[in-house]
Amino acid sequence: MDRRPEDQQRSDRSLRDRIIAAADPDEVASDPELSVVADLAVADANPPRARNAGIRPSAARRAARARRTWLSMLFIPVFAIYLLLDAMRELRAHLTRANETERERRPSFHRPEAMPGPDERSMEDIVSALESFPFHPSRLPASAVFFRDNGADATGALFSANPQMASFPHFYPSTFQEVLFEGCEGERIAGMRATHEHSGPAVVICHGLLMNKHFDVIISLAKRAYEEWGFHVVTLDLRGWGDSAWTTDAPASAGYYEGRDLLEVCRTLHEDPLVTSVGAIGYSLGGATVLNAAHASSLSDDKPLDGGGIAISAPTDIDPVLTHISTKPHWRDPYFGLWNLFRAAIKSNVRRRGLLGDPQTWRDLVETTSPAYYGVSMEEYCRRASAVNFAHEITQPVLELHSTDDFLVPVWNAYQLQDAVADNPWVHVMVRDGGAHCAFAAADSAWFHSTVRRWLEYWATPGAFKVDPAEDEILG
Repeated sequence: MDRRPEDQQRSDRSLRDRIIAAADPDEVASDPELSVVADLAVADANPPRARNAGIRPSAARRAARARRTWLSMLFIPVFAIYLLLDAMRELRAHLTRANETERERRPSFHRPEAMPGPDERSMEDIVSALESFPFHPSRLPASAVFFRDNGADATGALFSANPQMASFPHFYPSTFQEVLFEGCEGERIAGMRATHEHSGPAVVICHGLLMNKHFDVIISLAKRAYEEWGFHVVTLDLRGWGDSAWTTDAPASAGYYEGRDLLEVCRTLHEDPLVTSVGAIGYSLGGATVLNAAHASSLSDDKPLDGGGIAISAPTDIDPVLTHISTKPHWRDPYFGLWNLFRAAIKSNVRRRGLLGDPQTWRDLVETTSPAYYGVSMEEYCRRASAVNFAHEITQPVLELHSTDDFLVPVWNAYQLQDAVADNPWVHVMVRDGGAHCAFAAADSAWFHSTVRRWLEYWATPGAFKVDPAEDEILG
């Protein structure tokens, strides 16, 4: 029904009649489209009203001016943030240049002259020296010590199931470059590598559970080993973690296949003429990796892990450790906060992997993902990765550091390993009263870094160097 005013309707009919009347009646009869032309003329003469006809032009102009004004004002804080970030980049570049200049002044790696030659080295000698180092732990409770050393990495641990976010907010200096290694059975393992221009020993650093190579605790030790101790340095993302979660579908194996990946990395490093020997350091899961690698290296012909291994707070009996970390602690237990972080990580892994069965604990998550992938039972999965079952066969030097107040991997792991190697002089277990879980650097930084450095230097094979007598006296 036409709802237009009557005057408008009469005007439209009049215009249509005049157009038709102007034409020949025979033409109208033979050309029905003429009537359509008349209708279009009427439509052109009376265009429909725009939807926004109710908005006054002055209001539209004011809205446009306001939009331009706000965009102009937004530029000021954006430009200020840009200048701040640019200044931070300049400062970082300046510090990097200064650091490189300082590093160039340092002599290349060398062992203190007081150390015996390669043919005279013995576990008894180095263990005696390390046990004499004074240990003065912090009086803080274990949870505070742990948070002091690992709190900066809490955000990364929370996003550990998402590799694209887990590296935030820590970054390597420009001397470290990204690299892909070929691990066990051809798996691609992501890492960072820094190499000196002179020959010398290398050390590989492995992270722990809910960690990756971009964690501050890993980067700090890597920088110290490279810049102050003179080692070539490699840090790895173990399979299932960090960037290695992109390069391989293989999940974690509690240290068994990770140890064999580490061994292949050692072999790759030995192909470099600048690398004289290769040692390894592992935190927690990384410690289990080092123990597995030391065992595999001992059974191999080429013995690629020839620069000594250090396992820090390592689980040595996987099955009961999985039970422990999967059991909800009392809210006063120092593990309570970390247990909640584990729960959040489990949910993230379930969502990312699209897992079935709704795993609720870390044991559930492991049972859902790893044994089936590797074609073994859960019992076999735990057995073959547990160092207590094979440590007696290790014939290359390994040091296990553990703390009595470790709330994540209880100290009985260290004592069980100690019993397993009672007749094996190549594995030494050192237990200290303080250090929580992988937090010896927070408990007593001087003791921890002196112990790690002296062990690696003792078993390292030096390259060509010129000894600075003054520095050699300082190093002892």
